[in-house]
Amino acid sequence: MPIGFDLGGTKLLMVADGPAGRVVERVETGIGFDGAALESAVAGFVETHRDAASAVGLAIPGLVGPGPVVQACDVLPRIVGWHPPAALTARRFAMVNDAEAALAEECHDAPADVTAAVVMVGTGIGAALLAHGRRLGGARGWAGELGSIPIAAGAQGVRTLDQLASGQALVARLGLDGAALRARVEAGDARVGEAVQEAGAALGLGLAALIDLVNPALVSIGGGLSELPGYLEAALASAERHTLPDLWRTCRLRKVRAGELVAALGAARIASSPTL
Repeated sequence: MPIGFDLGGTKLLMVADGPAGRVVERVETGIGFDGAALESAVAGFVETHRDAASAVGLAIPGLVGPGPVVQACDVLPRIVGWHPPAALTARRFAMVNDAEAALAEECHDAPADVTAAVVMVGTGIGAALLAHGRRLGGARGWAGELGSIPIAAGAQGVRTLDQLASGQALVARLGLDGAALRARVEAGDARVGEAVQEAGAALGLGLAALIDLVNPALVSIGGGLSELPGYLEAALASAERHTLPDLWRTCRLRKVRAGELVAALGAARIASSPTL
């Protein structure tokens, strides 16, 4: 059975499916998290669940280059340049972008010719695309960097979607960590609630651009920020206002079905694929 890891800006999510059922564990990450810490956490979990380690998949919140190597990662800059050790690559192993991993899980049972997208909204924002059933990777496999698209230009200069709508942007704006942010929203803090809705509305502009450009039949949205009260509602309302009506009616939007496990499960699915 496969093991999947989903590395993010605040946590490393680790999932093993074995004879005794599913095991899910978390390790705190953060801006100082580096390759050595990643290797230690992954090796410990694989050793503990070695009976389930027929394949190991690792989802990375950034660009994965050939090797494989972490080519770029804004939310965890100290893992840039990291190569997985031989102990991992000697087995069935895959290291992929986290949105690509989420797409593999979310759309594994979709129609063969579907055009669809997965948008992951957490510390940063990313996307992955299927065009007529085939992964749209672009020239180097890096297509889908939705968070990097410019959304606004004004006195403050050009602002990207990450700078307006990501978890990192909200934390910087409000001076709160994720847990405190959620608590304030749920307690009805008007200032925090307004900031969350503004960030959601900005995401809606990114969704509108994606739908207008790609004309997908399905867009699935995941990531921790999508669970923040008011965020996704504001995003969908904004997207509907700013998308061409005919394209909006063609597209179905939903949350990813596997919730927070989607990228880890997708990474495991890719690692265990017979075409790897």
